[in-house]
Amino acid sequence: MTGNQKKILYAAAPLPVLLLVYFLWPSGAASIPTYQTKRGEFEIYVIESGSVRAKNSFTITAPRILSGGNLQVVSLATEGTIAKVDEVLVRFDPSSALKRMSDRQTELKTAMADLAKLKAQQAADESQAKTEYESAKLNFELAKLARDKMQFEPEARKREAEIEFERAKLTFDQAQLNIENKNIVRRSELGNLQLRIEQIRSDIAESQKEMEALTVKAPISGLIVYENNWSTGRKIAKGDQPWPGMPLISLPDLSAMQTEVSVNEMDISKVTKGQAVLVIPDAFPDKTFHGTISSVSQIGRQKGQGSNVKVFDIVIDIKETDDVLKPGITTTNKIVVDRLKNVLSIPIISVVEEDAKTYAYVGEGTSFEKRELVLGARNDNFVVVKKGLSEGEQVALRNPEQKSDEKDGLENGSPAAPPAAAAEK
Repeated sequence: MTGNQKKILYAAAPLPVLLLVYFLWPSGAASIPTYQTKRGEFEIYVIESGSVRAKNSFTITAPRILSGGNLQVVSLATEGTIAKVDEVLVRFDPSSALKRMSDRQTELKTAMADLAKLKAQQAADESQAKTEYESAKLNFELAKLARDKMQFEPEARKREAEIEFERAKLTFDQAQLNIENKNIVRRSELGNLQLRIEQIRSDIAESQKEMEALTVKAPISGLIVYENNWSTGRKIAKGDQPWPGMPLISLPDLSAMQTEVSVNEMDISKVTKGQAVLVIPDAFPDKTFHGTISSVSQIGRQKGQGSNVKVFDIVIDIKETDDVLKPGITTTNKIVVDRLKNVLSIPIISVVEEDAKTYAYVGEGTSFEKRELVLGARNDNFVVVKKGLSEGEQVALRNPEQKSDEKDGLENGSPAAPPAAAAEK
C-alpha cells in the first residue's frame, strides 16, 4: 500500500476504524498513520440514555363504587396485545352489585304498591269530605230559608231559627275547612311517597351505572400494558382487589412515540426545545430514528438515591413509527446542540498535550512537524482547529516521536485528548 493510499484510507475511515489501524499499523516514521484535514459541517452533541414511552396514553383505573363494597378482578385482557375501541379490558365480580340492584327493585315494587294504596285511600277520603261538604252546604241553605220565614213569628221562634242557622253555618264552614286541610295533607303524603320512589329509582339508575362500570372497555385503541399493584408488589392480576381509582391498565397509542431522557446538569445549558436528536434503540442498534426535543424540565432532580449528581428530564418526540418502538425499551440519544459550518476538524487522537498546550504532528514528506494548535468545540471523536492547520494537511494519528514499546493513552483505552480547559472557548 502506497503512502497516498494510506492517507485516503484514514481520511475516509470513522474513528473506530482509525483506532484499529492505529494498533495494527507497523512501527516506524514512514508508516505513521495520518488523517487528511478537511473543512465541513461539525456537529456538537450530547449523548444520553433514555426510555421510550407513548406520547398519548390512557390509563384505565378501578371504578369508584359509591355504595361501597370490595372490587375483585375476574378477567383481564391479554397484556401485550393491541386493544380496539370498546374492547373489554377488565371485568369485576358483579355479585354484590346485583344484590344491591335486586334490593332496590324490591323496594321500588313496595313503594309503588304503597302509592297505589295511598291514592285509593285519598280518593275515598276526598269523596267523603266532598259529601260532607255538600250536605253541610244544603243544611246551611235550609237553615237560612227557615230563618228568613220567621220574621213575622214570635220572638222565641225567631231565636230558634237564628240559632239553627248559626249551627248550620258553623257546620258548613267546618266542612269547607276540612276539605281544604285534607287536600293539603293528601298532597304532602303523596309528595313524600313520590319523593321516596324517585330516590329509589335514582338508586337503581346508579346501581345500573355501577353494573356497567364493572365491565371496563377500551376508550381508545392501544397496546395493553398492566400497571403494578402496590399491594402485591407485582402487576395487576385476576383475583386482585384494587381500591377505587387504582391504575389497572395503560393504553399507549403507538402511532406517536417519545423517549424520556435525563440530561446531566453540566450539559443541560446546551439543550433547548426544538433541537434535533438521533434516537437509536439499544436492542436494535441498526435502526436510527429522528426526533425533536419537545420539552425541557426547569427543575433538576437527583439522578438516584444517595447520588449528588443532578439531572434534568427532557422529552423527545420521535418522528417515525416502527414496531420496535415499544414502551419501556432503552435508547441512546444523540442530541445535536450545535452545527458549525465550514470548519476544520481533526480526530481527537491526533492531538498531543504538553505543558498545557496542544499540538499535532503534521506530515512533511517522510517526516513530521510538531505544530501548536488553537482548538475550539469538540464532540466524542473530533475537535475543531481554529489555528495551526490548513485544509488538506496530513496529521499523525499517533505521536511519531514515541517509541512503539512506550505506553500512551491509547493503550490504556482512551485517546490522549486535551482537556476542555486547553481548548479556546
